[in-house]
Amino acid sequence: MSAAPRPEPDSQVAAWARARVERVRRHLTPVPAGPRAGARRLLLVHLDGVPRAVLDTALRSGSMPFLAGLVRSGAYHLERAFWGSPAATPAFQAGLLYGLRHPDLPGYSWFDRALGREVAMNHPQDTRAIEARLGRRSSSRLLEGGGHTYFSLFRGDAGNQLCMSTLGSAERMARGLVPEFRGVLAGRRDGALRAAGTLARETGRALGEVSRWARALGDWRHEPGFLVSRVLLQRLGWGFAHTKAVVDMARGVPLIYLVFGNYDETAHRRGPRSPLALAELQCVDASLADLDAVSRALEQPYDIVLVTDHGHVEAEPLEQRGGRRLAAALLEGPPRKVPPEVVRGLRDGRPTPVDVPGPVPGAPVVVEAGNFAHVYLAREPRPMEAEVLLAHFPEALGRALAHPDLAIVVLRRGEGFVAVVGGGVYGPDDVAQAPLSPGFSREALADLLRELPHMPNAGDLILYGREVGEDRTVGFAWEFGSHGGLTHTETDSLVCWPAHAPLDLRALSHASQLHERLCEVYRC
Repeated sequence: MSAAPRPEPDSQVAAWARARVERVRRHLTPVPAGPRAGARRLLLVHLDGVPRAVLDTALRSGSMPFLAGLVRSGAYHLERAFWGSPAATPAFQAGLLYGLRHPDLPGYSWFDRALGREVAMNHPQDTRAIEARLGRRSSSRLLEGGGHTYFSLFRGDAGNQLCMSTLGSAERMARGLVPEFRGVLAGRRDGALRAAGTLARETGRALGEVSRWARALGDWRHEPGFLVSRVLLQRLGWGFAHTKAVVDMARGVPLIYLVFGNYDETAHRRGPRSPLALAELQCVDASLADLDAVSRALEQPYDIVLVTDHGHVEAEPLEQRGGRRLAAALLEGPPRKVPPEVVRGLRDGRPTPVDVPGPVPGAPVVVEAGNFAHVYLAREPRPMEAEVLLAHFPEALGRALAHPDLAIVVLRRGEGFVAVVGGGVYGPDDVAQAPLSPGFSREALADLLRELPHMPNAGDLILYGREVGEDRTVGFAWEFGSHGGLTHTETDSLVCWPAHAPLDLRALSHASQLHERLCEVYRC
C-alpha cells in the first residue's frame, strides 16, 4: 500500500525555500558524498520535553497546523514510544546517539561516584567528561561519517562542534564555531537588520515577563538565568540552529540532529501548560514547515523524523509547600523509625545481622533532580544495600518514609532494587500490586527497578514526590515543570515519521532501539 501524499506547502514558503537553496549553493560547495553516497538523508528533530498529551492537544486545537496536516493526511505516522529510565535527556541521547542500553546516567544531575563530585549536564566540563565515558563504551555512533548536531548534550561523533560538551573547551569551541557561520546569512529567512530588530523586541518582552513573574512569586533566584536562556538560547540560538539546518540540507549533510529545547526550558520555569510554553509549539511548527519546504526543494529530499524524549508534569516545589528543602527534611530534626513491615520487606526473609560494617564515610549529598532526588549518604562505589542503610542510616530512611510529600522510596535490596510504596516493599515483578496513585506509571517503575542494577551512580535512596492533583506532583527543585520521574506524562513519549520512508518505529521500548532502526536505514 502506497503512502499518502504530503500536503503541499504554502506557495510563499515554497518560493522562499527554493530561493534559500539556490543562494546557499551559490555561496557554499556541496558536501562530498563519501561512503554514504546514495543513502537516504535524515533530519531528526528532537522536541525536548514536550508531553505527548500536550502535543496531542496542540494538534487537535490547530495551534500546530503544519504537523497536524501531515498526520491527518496519513503522510506521517505518529506513535507512542517509551525510552527507558530515567525520563531525562542525557539517558535518551546516550541511547539515541551511542546505542547504549545501560548508560548509567541517573538524571540531568547526580553525584558521580567515579569523579567524586556532583555533575550537571548544563555544565560543559561535566558533559564533556560524561561524553568521553560514553564514547569509550560505544561501538556505534549515529552521527559518525559526516552527521551534524545542533544543541544536543553530546556530540556523538558529529562532524561539527555545536553541542554542550564542546563548550567545555575554548579551543574546540573557537575552532568549531568558525565554520558554523559560513552560509548563515544565505540561509536566513530575514536580513541581519530585521533579525536584530526582532531580537531587540523579544528581549524587551522577556524583560517585562520576567519582572512580572518574579514580583508575583516573590522570588528572583532563577529569573536572571531564565532571561539569558530566553534571549540567547530560545531566540537567538534556535534561530541560528534552524538556519544552519537549512544550510546543511542545501549542502547535502547526510544526517542532521536538531534539538528544539525552547519548550523544555520554558516549562521548567513557567509550567508545561503555561501560555509561554505552549507558544513555543507554534514556533516549532512554523520551523517544521520551513524545513519541509527546503527538503522538497532538493533533488534528494530528507526524511524528517520527530521524537520527544520525555514529558513535563506541573510541579509544586517542596520548599514552597513546607518552607524547607529536601536535604533539611531528610537529615535534620527528630529521628523517625523505619516501620516494622518495611524492615521485614527489606530483609526479605534474611535474619537480622549481628554486625554490619560501616560504609566509606563522606558528607551526605542530596541532588534535587526535579520531582525526584538522589540521596548519597556515604561514598560507596555503588548504592548501599538495605541492611547497611538500616544499620547506619535508619533516621534518614525513616524520615523519607514518613514524609507526607514523598510517594515512592527506592533502594537496593541484595543485588536488585525495590520500591517502598504505602508501607509495602515491591520488586520489579510485584509492581502491579503496589498502591500507586493513578498518575504514576507501573511500566516506568518496573523498568526503573530493572535498570538500577546497571546504574552504580544512582543514589543510596531515590525519592519521588507525590501526586497533588491531576498531572501535578511535588517537586524538589525550585521549578514549576519537572521530569525524570515516574508519571505517565513524563514517561510516555512519541515518534513521528514519514510513511514513505523504509522505517518502522512502532513499539519502541528503549532509545537504543531507535538508534538501531535509524542506523539500519541511514548509515548504509
